[in-house]
Amino acid sequence: MKRRILSFTSVMILATTITLPVLCQAGDDKSRAQAMFDKAVALVEKEGLHKAFYEFNTNKKEFVDGPIHITVVSDEGVLFAHSYKPEAIGISIAESKSAAKRDDYSFQDAIKDMDRVGNNVGVIHWIWWNPETNKREKKMAFVKRVHDSNPNFVVFFYVLSNYFAPLPAGE
Repeated sequence: MKRRILSFTSVMILATTITLPVLCQAGDDKSRAQAMFDKAVALVEKEGLHKAFYEFNTNKKEFVDGPIHITVVSDEGVLFAHSYKPEAIGISIAESKSAAKRDDYSFQDAIKDMDRVGNNVGVIHWIWWNPETNKREKKMAFVKRVHDSNPNFVVFFYVLSNYFAPLPAGE
């Protein structure tokens, strides 16, 4: 009996040693993404979208932290800012599909999710390829719809702070 308890304890210690750093990393990514998101939204509100686009696309120190980054997309699906990959600016992701096995989540679905959030802060998710691990992972994003201060510019923009989380087993 003592031997079984000792073996069970050893297995639990080993499992905790292996999984705890992964869980802490995911939680840490979420808090870092939240902090970056808060900073990005504050910049938009203080300086306006045009200044924010420039900062998001050029200021790697503030708006890229490993795979965590800021994107700004219009309600039509055009990328106006992408701090991780600025060469994607101007590309329409309106027809983009996720990296899910069923591959049925599109940008149009993301727009619906973002519209449900409205002017509040919310979280959306989909499956995407993580460029740092080259694996399909759950991509999470804090999101908020913002408006340009110019009344002639009536496009809605969504500010997203993106981060990855491990997929549940079997997905």
